[in-house]
Amino acid sequence: MTQEQLKMFIAVVEQGSFRGAAKAIFKTQPTISNAIKKLEEEFGFPLFNRNSYRPGLTKQGEAFYQQTKRVMQSLEQLSVMGHQLGAGIEPKFTIVISGIVELSPLLKQIKPIVLSFPNTDFSISTELLSGVMERVDDNEADLAFATLYGVESKHEWKKIGQVELVNVVAPDVFPGKDVSQMEAAQLPQIVVRDTGHSGKKGNINLLEVGRRWFVNDYHTKKELTIAGLGWGRIPRHFITEELAKGLLIPVSVEGIKAISSFDLCVIRNRERSLGPIASRFWNAF
Repeated sequence: MTQEQLKMFIAVVEQGSFRGAAKAIFKTQPTISNAIKKLEEEFGFPLFNRNSYRPGLTKQGEAFYQQTKRVMQSLEQLSVMGHQLGAGIEPKFTIVISGIVELSPLLKQIKPIVLSFPNTDFSISTELLSGVMERVDDNEADLAFATLYGVESKHEWKKIGQVELVNVVAPDVFPGKDVSQMEAAQLPQIVVRDTGHSGKKGNINLLEVGRRWFVNDYHTKKELTIAGLGWGRIPRHFITEELAKGLLIPVSVEGIKAISSFDLCVIRNRERSLGPIASRFWNAF
């Protein structure tokens, strides 16, 4: 069995005749008939029922055709991947996105690039705080989309936007919109957990007094805060509707501003060379 024989077999099925297959793939009709005959002889069953005007698949032929289609598609993908590898295109590409980033607009920019490389195995994960740059430094991510938290001289970055964090609490929990640390300490400060695994973990703007509740994502933090069970900073894009409805209100805690902004960046390890996909991403932002 050869790839060329399988190609001729598929052509006969899809064109509905040996003559049509010959025209479609630029082979002579005897060549195609001989290829089909060799396949039937090799496996010991007829692929086509030749009793009718047009060759129809036998039951065994139908099963063989379905599997042949899958095999030929895999071979085509393998061929494309081989050419991509020869051109230096990355077979795998991993992106890490900080949980602080608004995903929808970012994914709209990422999507066309991902679709341009259908034979590359893309992976996207989310991390928080030191977990982002840890993935980059351990060569587990080719690019990061995050704030500059943990960025060092070995990293190269481009600003792509900003994220605004709003320190919020449910209405009527605190005596006013400007509270002391002692007043704030009466209610747990809700903190999103650092996903890093090294000893460099950290959190920003933590009070030294009072209780802390740790959560794994901003959605949980938002719900706990709306319920009046704590307070803390949340990206504005997570709580636009809640702020408009008055379910959450900005609050200044002694040492923590009600509103603070951070640059969002695309970040890479400058010690790693840019492949074609990495370059495409880098130049797109």
